[in-house]
Amino acid sequence: MSPDNVAGARFLTLWSVVRAAAAAVTAAAVIYLLVHDLQYVLVNETPSGSHVPTYVANYFSFFTIESNIMAAVYLGLAAIWGFTKGRRGLAQPIPLAGLQILTACCMILTGMVYNVLLRGLERDGGIAPFVDWTNELMHVIAPLVLLVDVIVSPRPRRVPWGTILLPLGYVVAYLTYTFIRAPFIISPVGAAPYWYPYPFLNPHAQGGWGGVASYIVVIAAGFVLFAAALVAFVRWRASRDTARG
Repeated sequence: MSPDNVAGARFLTLWSVVRAAAAAVTAAAVIYLLVHDLQYVLVNETPSGSHVPTYVANYFSFFTIESNIMAAVYLGLAAIWGFTKGRRGLAQPIPLAGLQILTACCMILTGMVYNVLLRGLERDGGIAPFVDWTNELMHVIAPLVLLVDVIVSPRPRRVPWGTILLPLGYVVAYLTYTFIRAPFIISPVGAAPYWYPYPFLNPHAQGGWGGVASYIVVIAAGFVLFAAALVAFVRWRASRDTARG
């Protein structure tokens, strides 16, 4: 085995360890926050605030939570590939590479949207006390890990341009689900006859659907542009590695 191949194999093992650790920590944060908040839901004295099924459904309706679950799954699968088929020299499968693009796009944009639009807003009005470490991990550290993963991950695969549709399709499905469900959910805080996971998706907070639509257009455009940039970058990395032979 050439020195370059030896170094590549070592880095693959090292990055697989990083991926496995990041997957475990991210999953732990999601589980911890769920259990932490449930303790306060169970002792809440209001009918809307103490309804456990609604709380659990709302928890998993946050794009941040869904993205972090996706990140834990992707990083775990990528680590398993690195420790098994990757060590045997097999190429990264296209589905795993596609999941990388989807996850990275969702996580990085989650971090960007949070830090631009939402930082500090969640500290007030919740049923449970704010948990700083889970918040920073999900909105800052985990997105940075996914960004670095795209930049340095071993044996990048040349994904098709159609992979761009994965993040766009996911965000369309998420928004459709959110807007259909919201009018049928009583808010746990204040008992309003609707519940939206984020204020920029709430027409009651944005002065109507026009304000919400402007955010949707910007977010959708961001997903398309960022997904295209990620796909282009991964394709470039894969072509460069192939040329090096």
